[in-house]
Amino acid sequence: MKKHIVFLSACLTLAGCASQPALVESEAIQKYLPVSTLKAKLADEVDNELNILSPKYYEKATDLYAQAMSLAKADNNKASAKAEEGLKALAQAKKTEALNKDVLEEVLAVRAKAVKSKASISSPDAFEDAEEQLLELTSLIENGDVEKAKENRAKAMKAYADIELASIKVNIVDAAKKAIEQAKDNDIDDYAPRTMKLAEEDYQLALNTLDADRRETTKANEHAQRSIWNVERAIGISEVIKNFEQSDFEEEDKVLWYQEQVARIVSPIQSKVGFNDQNKQVVKTLTGKVQNLVDEKDSVTVAMTAAQARELKIAKEKELALAEAKAREAKIAKEKELALAEAQQKVDADNQRKAEVAAKFNGIQSMFTQNEADVYRQVDNVLIRAHGFSFKSGNSEIDAANFGLLNKIIKAIGEFPDAQLVISGHTDNSGSDAINLRLSKERGKKVADFLIEVGHIDAGRIESNGYGKAKPVARNDTKEGRAANRRVEILIVNNVEPIL
Repeated sequence: MKKHIVFLSACLTLAGCASQPALVESEAIQKYLPVSTLKAKLADEVDNELNILSPKYYEKATDLYAQAMSLAKADNNKASAKAEEGLKALAQAKKTEALNKDVLEEVLAVRAKAVKSKASISSPDAFEDAEEQLLELTSLIENGDVEKAKENRAKAMKAYADIELASIKVNIVDAAKKAIEQAKDNDIDDYAPRTMKLAEEDYQLALNTLDADRRETTKANEHAQRSIWNVERAIGISEVIKNFEQSDFEEEDKVLWYQEQVARIVSPIQSKVGFNDQNKQVVKTLTGKVQNLVDEKDSVTVAMTAAQARELKIAKEKELALAEAKAREAKIAKEKELALAEAQQKVDADNQRKAEVAAKFNGIQSMFTQNEADVYRQVDNVLIRAHGFSFKSGNSEIDAANFGLLNKIIKAIGEFPDAQLVISGHTDNSGSDAINLRLSKERGKKVADFLIEVGHIDAGRIESNGYGKAKPVARNDTKEGRAANRRVEILIVNNVEPIL
């Protein structure tokens, strides 16, 4: 692998060895764009390991780049053409790379694991040998000998797998191995042979685990750590034994030393240990006391955990209650805001309606002369009190002279296309009540029929009636008063409850 990188470096160096270049490299690259493009792509492909996956064409591309750069520095126009050749070689290298990745997929997968395990650091020579085998395979494929490359894949895979395993072992169990070797160098196995044997057994189990399945790194690491722990334990044992030897301890002294260590350990929980009992009873008693402390600690821990859980629950409930309160306040504020907005909209709409009714009322009022009708506004309703009708005495037929007045009434009604209409006839007090009532009803109906037939007003909107002399608007003892009472009223109803 390295020789191609070295080769590229040499080519780049040779490119600068012309007798006296006309251009420096930066000027040459700026002037000859293909040379610049080829240089950038070659640099990118080093990181992509194209030099391994297609060595033949990659080497050709680097050689053409060196030639192109030399020509560019000499300000030779052939530099661009030479760089274009290099780009074509690089394109061919990319095609070969795709084929190599397909044919050597399993080899590359094992290689990736070896790289991840840092095999190039732990086993540099073996890794370089495996890389050379991979180069041989990729070269075979480039030269068209795909079948031979397939035959040799297993060898390359084994090479990478072996160095991966070796790297894993170094990373995981090397510390245990070194600890055992150092302990033996210090003759620890002479003082604690059984403990050292346990350390060696765990070390071997770590190796066996990886040999069986290199993915079992966690289990292997557990054995390695236990091996180191036993080595450290053996060192501790050897120090105690050496202390006994150096102090010339009798057997009784050893027991007394042991009791002293035990007393020191349990002194925080028991000031005086009953060494006057048998050793097994002493151990049992102290074990019980320690267990009681553990139980008490567990109880306290459980209580504290429960208390913390309660506090957390209370805090959560408070937080939730606060959030709910804020949500309610926000909802109320929003509802108030909406209510105010709706109320304002109603006020605005009502004011607009009133303004429109007022404008229409003024327009209707101006339609009629004083002799034709009086126009009154009753909130949103409009009352046209038409006293300008000229009915023949005792008759309800509409005279042609009244058509102009009726057309004005139709026009006034047209200002309120959705309104209901109440047509009522009225008489003075001349004649009998029965005749006046009949006559007023007939005259009201005649006007209503005219509005339907001539004014094309929907009959469903119109209601007619007559009240005879029952609703005078003036005194009947004068000619003018009787004329005012002989009238037809048109009530344009724009609200639910009309004012009659």
